[in-house]
Amino acid sequence: MDSSSKEKHPPPPTEGGEASSRQAIQSFPQQTTPGITEADDSTTFTPVRPVYLQHDFDKQHGYSKQSVTTASRIHQQCRKHCTCGSGCVQGFLLRLFPFVSIMRQYKFPQWFIGDLVSGLTVGIMHLPQGMAYALLAGLPSIHGLYVSFFPPLVYFFFGTSKHTSLGTMAVVCLMAGAVVDRQTVSWTPPISSLDILNVSSFANDTPVSGNITCDADTNSNQECVDFKIGVATALAMLVGFWQLMKGILRLGFITNYLSDPLISGFTTGAACHVFSSQIKHVFGLSIKASEVTNPFKLVKFYIQFFQSLPQTNLAALTTSVICILALALTKECINARFKSKMKMPVPIELIVVIVSTVVCYFAKLDEEFKVTVVGYIPTGIPEPTLPPVEHFSNLIMDAFGVSIVAFTISVSMAKILAQHQAYTIDATQELIAYGLSNVVGSVFSTFPCCVSMSRSLVQETTGGRTQVASLVSCLFIFIVILFAGSLFRTLPRCVLASIVIVALKGMFLQVKDLRRLWRISKFDFAIWTVTFLAVVLLNVDWGLIVGVGFSLVTVVFRTQWPRSSVLGRVPNSEIYVDTKSYENTIQDPGIKIFRFESSLYYANAERFSHKLYSATGCDPGLLMTSQDRGEDKSAKEGEDDQTQRGLSVGQSTEELVLDVATTKITENSEKRVGNRVAQPPINYIILDCSAMTFIDDVGIKVLKQVMSEYKKVNICVLLAMCRAQIRDMLQKSNFSDKFGDDFIYFMVHDAVMAAMERAKNTRESCR
Repeated sequence: MDSSSKEKHPPPPTEGGEASSRQAIQSFPQQTTPGITEADDSTTFTPVRPVYLQHDFDKQHGYSKQSVTTASRIHQQCRKHCTCGSGCVQGFLLRLFPFVSIMRQYKFPQWFIGDLVSGLTVGIMHLPQGMAYALLAGLPSIHGLYVSFFPPLVYFFFGTSKHTSLGTMAVVCLMAGAVVDRQTVSWTPPISSLDILNVSSFANDTPVSGNITCDADTNSNQECVDFKIGVATALAMLVGFWQLMKGILRLGFITNYLSDPLISGFTTGAACHVFSSQIKHVFGLSIKASEVTNPFKLVKFYIQFFQSLPQTNLAALTTSVICILALALTKECINARFKSKMKMPVPIELIVVIVSTVVCYFAKLDEEFKVTVVGYIPTGIPEPTLPPVEHFSNLIMDAFGVSIVAFTISVSMAKILAQHQAYTIDATQELIAYGLSNVVGSVFSTFPCCVSMSRSLVQETTGGRTQVASLVSCLFIFIVILFAGSLFRTLPRCVLASIVIVALKGMFLQVKDLRRLWRISKFDFAIWTVTFLAVVLLNVDWGLIVGVGFSLVTVVFRTQWPRSSVLGRVPNSEIYVDTKSYENTIQDPGIKIFRFESSLYYANAERFSHKLYSATGCDPGLLMTSQDRGEDKSAKEGEDDQTQRGLSVGQSTEELVLDVATTKITENSEKRVGNRVAQPPINYIILDCSAMTFIDDVGIKVLKQVMSEYKKVNICVLLAMCRAQIRDMLQKSNFSDKFGDDFIYFMVHDAVMAAMERAKNTRESCR
């Protein structure tokens, strides 16, 4: 049986479905109409309902324009958040202090056991990681412990996540360290220090500039250390201010511009910088950092690094190798392999720290083998001090970048854990919680904080139920700060560097994302690659800017060169699909259905018209030119029957042929017959606007131009499936004054049925 018989005689309905089938669809044969060729495949189907113009459908079903306008949504949000009724204050306080609601539901002692074990485990991880990551920020190790204590304590009261572990995080510490290093370049020693150096220099005949330096590794000069602490705390306060402002103004959506591929590429590139900053400690080398604002910093560093390899400290290298092997083997062969059978992972970082400190103390590695150690660690809580205000003007933009990266990483981890445990978090409240944690922490000598992925996963997997686990870990760190800090004076720096390097494994493994991204989306693959290379070659701050900029450019590319298609009808249905993707489709004679799979705006408006002309094979400019040339030719030859408009409804369907030599032809828009050119018999063009989410003024002008040009050649353009915002823009642009009220239809099939009905009742396609 051929396709025509299938169209005219649809298969019988299944048992019990005859009534519903009759209600769903009915068929009627295509009658021969002027201007539309008769074909067996021209039979169409229509549901048992009227053909809906969009404004008729809106009127019948009570469409309200105010329900979709942006102004009304803003007004509703303002009324919601600015009015105060019964329970308003109580609701505000519960949102501001979410721990109250969490503690009301706390089940004691069932949950406390898990929180206790989880808190002790995370606290043990905090100790070595805090001391190690402080080196990334260019500060003494004790400041890493401050970050592990004060911010988590503040977050307990204001945060909505029950499982995240706030504190030190490699990428954010590296960004803070880059800012600190850049500021130390302009540091000048106090006058008192210069006086002492002048006396020493005069006695030794050496210049002052060669006797005092201040960089990330300087801990012996207290003035330099104080300067770096002032920069780091000022940065933390500004980061907190930015996060608070975004939380109050509900601007958390800004982080949506940092896509997952961008974050993955950024953190992987940052991991390269973290690794490079610690590898010199593994080999016991002293390499002066180059200008951090210069591009190709890593290239310059590795040139110096390989030149300095002959000066490797074998004692530091041996210690580092032993520590790295112990850390890697324990993590992979014990903790990962037997994770399901262990209540808590082996605290190998703490074991390595304690053992290496004891060995260095008794073997005197710092004195006998010149191994660099942590040095003096003060005990006790630092006095609250406001950060130096003079740094604020220089750090405000750096703080903005750090605040975005820290919040994006933190809230992403919080959402993942919330999904695992079947609860929700409030992103706006999270911004406020992170902001307060940074502001309060900066008063107590902390640098910017962030959620740690590794510690958060441990806090969840070891049985933690709420942020009470963070209180337990804070108590553990508090005891260390008060009493045990001085015991780690002989801890080798190469051990802390080894802990950092092993912890980077997860970030480096993100390279595996490239294979998946290449398979899924070439644009996402390019975002990952460009961001990674920019971070590695240009440095962390510029790499982030380049990554965000390139990511936004790809969005423009995707919308400026979108996909377009010609739709055909699935037999025996009112479903319209791409004719290139589906072979068994029918194109109703005299009708072309075009879908532009993007919004219509200034960047792609010109491409829209080109794609429309190419896809439909009908260029109105060419048709008007051919019509004029045909009329001139008829005046000379007197052949009136061949010069009439062959494409108009109600006239002959004979193809209109032109001389190629005298007509400019657009590629793929005409059909060649020998040395002649023919235009297809099209009476209606239907634009499927379902993929258009918005249209701007330029898009409106192009749409008007296209519809006007087609109208001049007697081809009617109809719109279907327009969103409310598009219809509102068309109404404001006075489309109805020029094209009437009957050119927008509810569905594509409504437009098709209307076009066919018009063709039966009028001799002209477009009126």
